[in-house]
Amino acid sequence: MYKPPTEPETSARQRDADRTRTALLVAARTLFSTRGFANTGVRDVADLAGVNSSLVGRYFGSKQGLFRAALDSVLDITPVLQGDRRRFCTDMVSALCDTPDARGPLAMMILSAADPEAHATSVELLQTKVLTPLAEWLGPPEGEWRAARLHILWSGFLTSWRLLPVQALDDARIESARRWLEAASQAIVDEGR
Repeated sequence: MYKPPTEPETSARQRDADRTRTALLVAARTLFSTRGFANTGVRDVADLAGVNSSLVGRYFGSKQGLFRAALDSVLDITPVLQGDRRRFCTDMVSALCDTPDARGPLAMMILSAADPEAHATSVELLQTKVLTPLAEWLGPPEGEWRAARLHILWSGFLTSWRLLPVQALDDARIESARRWLEAASQAIVDEGR
């Protein structure tokens, strides 16, 4: 005899759906940040996540939707903006240097720039999730310009350290480079005082 599902089964199904969605996002971030958008297939992501590839469509609609969700899940500056303004640059440099996958969002955006839709998504999310909140936090004068300069500084540093490593920026010099990045960043932040 058929017995309708009870609440615990629904909760278990929801937890399983949440785990599947999370596994797909983790796999997508890994592959998009190492292969880029064009060289990552939906099946590749599903295989790495250990799920059926049809679930990408169910949860994200398309590969583009998966890219957007994966980038959106890691591109957010607001937690760092909650701290002490005098420690902001120290905290930001720590986030860039000490977070195991800090290069991930930047790598995803750079490696996916050749695809027009992925590029547009990257630009949009960079603006809405990083530059606009940072500009508002910095305030006048020229908050947008100062936010852009900080982005240029940080993305240039990460690119030169992790993505296209510059030999002079080796392990022996990283502490010196961090102090320089903190000071250069703080100088931009302090222009508003």
